[in-house]
Amino acid sequence: MNSIAKRGVDRGAGSRSAPRLVLLLLFALPWAPGARAQADVEAFDGSFRLSTGEVVTGGYFVEGGQGRYLYLDTQGLARGGLFERMSDRVLRSVVPPDEVEIEFLGDEELNAIVWKERGQEPLHGQRVHPHESRVVRFASGDGTKIVGRLLLPACPGPHPLVISVHGSGPVDRHGGPFHTFFLQHGVAVLAYDKRGYTSDAEAWREPDLATLSADAAAALRFASSLPEIDPDRAGFFGSSQGGWVVPRAAVEAPETDFLVLRAGAALSELETHLHEVRQELRADGLAGLDLDHAMALRREIYETAMAGDPISETDALVAPYLVEPWYRSAFGEDPVSRLWSPRWWGWAQRNFAVAATPWLERLDAPVLWFLAERDENVPLVSTRAALEEAFAASPGEDHEIVVLKGALHSFLIPSPEGPPRFSPGFFDRMGAWLDERGLSNPGCGERVP
Repeated sequence: MNSIAKRGVDRGAGSRSAPRLVLLLLFALPWAPGARAQADVEAFDGSFRLSTGEVVTGGYFVEGGQGRYLYLDTQGLARGGLFERMSDRVLRSVVPPDEVEIEFLGDEELNAIVWKERGQEPLHGQRVHPHESRVVRFASGDGTKIVGRLLLPACPGPHPLVISVHGSGPVDRHGGPFHTFFLQHGVAVLAYDKRGYTSDAEAWREPDLATLSADAAAALRFASSLPEIDPDRAGFFGSSQGGWVVPRAAVEAPETDFLVLRAGAALSELETHLHEVRQELRADGLAGLDLDHAMALRREIYETAMAGDPISETDALVAPYLVEPWYRSAFGEDPVSRLWSPRWWGWAQRNFAVAATPWLERLDAPVLWFLAERDENVPLVSTRAALEEAFAASPGEDHEIVVLKGALHSFLIPSPEGPPRFSPGFFDRMGAWLDERGLSNPGCGERVP
């Protein structure tokens, strides 16, 4: 399944090839708008132990301004799916399509489920690892008010903490199993609505990466001061675009104790984006010298932006190629100055030089960085090499890079026989890594309400 989609930058009317830097991490499907009340959708969040002994965990999950419900058995990966809401108590899977239904049971709280897979006997499950969800507000460095939620395990604190940092596009405080997994390990989660969050894709404008880093650093400083949190075990969990955001945030908040990155970008925004666009154009049928020409021209265009020049300066660059079929395939019928909006051009000028590596070289904290072998958004070989070089130059000594075999950027592994499966080696390694460093709370236990 191709996970590439629009990133939320202003592409401008008629643009065929302005960047799609979205790095969305899960299913490329028509999403249902995430407009339900926060407390309403949160009622489905949590972990449930089935009568088979398996634990499915997850809840409401938002990416790209849209949301559904995502559940996984993070240990065995045998059960799970992406669900849409059918009623106040029933979810039905869209991946795999119409194969699984979850009915939630309970009076004031939904503490039990019936897991129904087509052709199999229903399985009953009870809520385990209960948690508290609390609305929080904090100010970023420029005074902007950020709103989110603090998830606290239902056991004695103070708790270890992760700040959940977004991928690109409009993303809010809901992270499904990528949050409830930490609760299973006794780790609190602070997840906030991304600055400028809106479910309206047309209204969304991606903030600058430096601004997002400042927001993440402010979140860690705020949460570390709370009495429920252990300030000596507080770190970041970042996804995709978070690879650019988290390392700088960790340097700006030196109290950071650890970093975990999921498909994190580390090369410059420019190099990562060029890799992504190459994959898009190849998938659209451009190949050979035509693809090489299109990518070389695109690099020249982006370097014009990075030099601070107005977009009109690209007219002379593209003029000799406007009649070439490969130009029309890669860019459209007109010069990019007519296709790409000034807003997007300004964003590129300010952000395309941003990379994670200068910040990683200053960082003295444990780092666990996951990469995907078949990532269509983040180039594996060059990113891994850049990480290794940055880690070697840093004052820290505890760094681990994990490559998930066969996985796409979403950490899904395609299957010719049906829906993709989630890659093994992510949740289990992340849990073990936290345990090994004392960054989890195994004593939190598996309490049933």
